[in-house]
Amino acid sequence: MEKIKGHIGRLLVESLTKDQIVHLLDVLFSTIDMNQYREMFEKVDLDMAETIGKIVEMRNSETKPCARIASDQRIIELWNSLWERWNSLIEEVGDEDGKYAAQEEDWEPAYFDGSMLADDLDPIAADMFSLIDDVYDLVDDPDLFSEALDEIDSSISSYPEEMGVEGSDGCTLGMNATRCILKWLWLSSKNETNPGKAFLDKVSEIEDSYSMVDLNGNESVDFFVKLPDEVGREIYLCFKSDNRRSGLDSIYSSWHKINHLYEERFDPARYLETCRKHLGANWRYGRPLIDEAISRGDFQEAESLLIETFSSYLRPANDKKWYPETSLLIDECRYFRGYEEDINTLLEIWSTVSERLGNTKRSVASQLQSVIFRTPDDWDAVIGEYKRVRNSEVKETVDPLFVQWQNEMARRSIPATMDRPAPSVTWIHWLIEAELDTAARGAWFMGKLNAWLAFLKENVTVFIEQWPLLARLTKDMPSSSTIDQKYPTFFKIVLPQDFGEPLLSKVRRSGLQKMDADSSLSTAMDAWKNNLRYIMPDPENARSSDYTSHAQWMKSLYELSHEEYHSMLTQWQVKYKRRRNLWRDMKNQSLPI
Repeated sequence: MEKIKGHIGRLLVESLTKDQIVHLLDVLFSTIDMNQYREMFEKVDLDMAETIGKIVEMRNSETKPCARIASDQRIIELWNSLWERWNSLIEEVGDEDGKYAAQEEDWEPAYFDGSMLADDLDPIAADMFSLIDDVYDLVDDPDLFSEALDEIDSSISSYPEEMGVEGSDGCTLGMNATRCILKWLWLSSKNETNPGKAFLDKVSEIEDSYSMVDLNGNESVDFFVKLPDEVGREIYLCFKSDNRRSGLDSIYSSWHKINHLYEERFDPARYLETCRKHLGANWRYGRPLIDEAISRGDFQEAESLLIETFSSYLRPANDKKWYPETSLLIDECRYFRGYEEDINTLLEIWSTVSERLGNTKRSVASQLQSVIFRTPDDWDAVIGEYKRVRNSEVKETVDPLFVQWQNEMARRSIPATMDRPAPSVTWIHWLIEAELDTAARGAWFMGKLNAWLAFLKENVTVFIEQWPLLARLTKDMPSSSTIDQKYPTFFKIVLPQDFGEPLLSKVRRSGLQKMDADSSLSTAMDAWKNNLRYIMPDPENARSSDYTSHAQWMKSLYELSHEEYHSMLTQWQVKYKRRRNLWRDMKNQSLPI
């Protein structure tokens, strides 16, 4: 038999599957002491020998490895494959017909989509980041990522002028790509005499050199803050000595945020000075000042700072100061509400500060505001807090806030897609009042509800004005599922559609169930049957000859009352007889025409 020629290893790789090779090596490692071949391995490939030695040691110790076990050549192989993927994406940049030349409509000009490029690069960068510690010395190219950024910047700039790249934001890299670049620059700086200054200069150079590509600001701040203390202190001293550095005085600049966090760590007095200087522009600078005033026992100053902080948060057009007892906070910041946890904590602090200053009304108002701001839709929590704090001394303070909260609950209960009735006392207000004492006020609520429904049933003008409130009630009834079964189109088209199961919907339904409100459902449906025709959308206002919605409303009317439907149909047949698409869409709804 002829002897097999060539490398046995290569033949095995070409002849067996990966799993088969794994099983083969498992058998060999379990039956042979690999240490006896160490010298032979070293002669063939020292990198391979060291890696096998680590594997054998790890197996014998039966512990998880604390570091990556891979040969240098394997790491470089992985690293190069990632760069191939990275470069394949960059090759698309600059091509006006390429992947990153986006276009909304055929007639609109194309534009560069930098966010798509950033999203595509970031998963690759995540894998790169996991290799950087092992690969940096092997690659030995400190300028690697600077050159990559230069290529991105020049590629973006090469798009045709009509794509408007010159006036665009270019590309802001994602979190992982930013981490990779900063880590690479740090590794190239950390062994220098002044590593902090060297790193800062390299990052600044990137910021100054490229107009079409930026680092992720939040990730940059996070990276700088996590540097060793001695490095951070060195960078902070650079900030202090270089007043020309751009961005230090702009609260939106990453450099400002980095410098401010270093101030907090290394220069507390200056940190507070910066907070005071910029409080009017950024309300989040208020908390450190408030805490410092409280630590000194100066509660009067703490309250003054709380007033400034909330003014900064709310930014009233007339510079009017806000106080917890004057108006509901969730009303004041309806369109820009955010940072709920931080604001809630400030309200709790204000309650404590007011108590120390002897202002019981403001203290109680702050506490109630805190509960409402934290969980406005949790009726049990808000009602419970209101009942807890309400007494003769603070009644005049908390009652108006409680009414404002009721108004907010009524407003939120009607979808913005519906015409919300003007603020007034509604069945939602009555339900909340009844929740204050269910046993005593249940009959009172049902009396109010039934009188309102009877009025809606007979009064077209009031129905037209208040039908969204009736729609909300009908949908919230405990047995509303029976309406869905009997009048499916009406249930879907006329009643509000709630996505998911929001807390506010749950508490309304729970309250109605406690009041046994289902007994009023038949009266509510009579109001719909009598008056639905008066709120039907007018085909006169249809756009692009699309009458789908009108046909669906007509089907809703047909489900409720054949008589009312035919009365409406007679009018439409005269007024809209030439609108063929209307009759087509009604026919598609299987309506008799």
